[in-house]
Amino acid sequence: MKSEENKTEEKKKPSLFSETRISKNYKSTLTHGSIPSSSQISRDKPTDEEWFQVWGETMDDLEEMAIVKIMVGGKPTDYIIRGTEDFKEEVKNQFRKVRMVRMAYYVTSNQRLGLWPVSIPIENKDGTINPYIATANEIIEQGQHEWVKKITNRGNSYYEGYKAKPEDQQIFGKPNFRVDYEEAVVRAFDKFFITVDSVETDPHVRQALGSSLNLKSIQEAEENKFTKKKK
Repeated sequence: MKSEENKTEEKKKPSLFSETRISKNYKSTLTHGSIPSSSQISRDKPTDEEWFQVWGETMDDLEEMAIVKIMVGGKPTDYIIRGTEDFKEEVKNQFRKVRMVRMAYYVTSNQRLGLWPVSIPIENKDGTINPYIATANEIIEQGQHEWVKKITNRGNSYYEGYKAKPEDQQIFGKPNFRVDYEEAVVRAFDKFFITVDSVETDPHVRQALGSSLNLKSIQEAEENKFTKKKK
């Protein structure tokens, strides 16, 4: 039998989402064919040919996370920042380039499971939103209620959205998310989390961090700002 102390420790063990969920005021800017098995969950968007549905009833059901790209085997790979709020803030400042996403968990009409990290819409300096991001969010929201697909319009830099015909909606039936949402994220990302431990042990994370250069031009710019403020 497990001791009471072990039972208490198990109860206190934080869930994945409690360590990856970002608060509403968390910003990405710096602070001063065959049916796959359940274990095969991709970390990429559906293809342009696939009909799919998305987990949840509203966009609020999709977890918001912070992601950074790290080179693994010569390929840019998404890593989820996982830890306390202070740790996530620290990692954000270390990596400089962080992407805020909604983790859209989907299933295709041929039962393929996947996770599509869809960037959260943020206005650019000119007040516009990247068309790819805007249309992706519209499509996954609609995909929470019916079978949809997206087609990449590279000429105009956005996704076209389509819904299946009523008869096909019936043929595809209800979506079968045979793996729980949180478990799907754990399986799909597996070792691709930035944690307190992986910062020290993952060679790809360590290599990506590197060491900052003390650039003279930046130091002079900061000094000029400080001088102007004093005046």
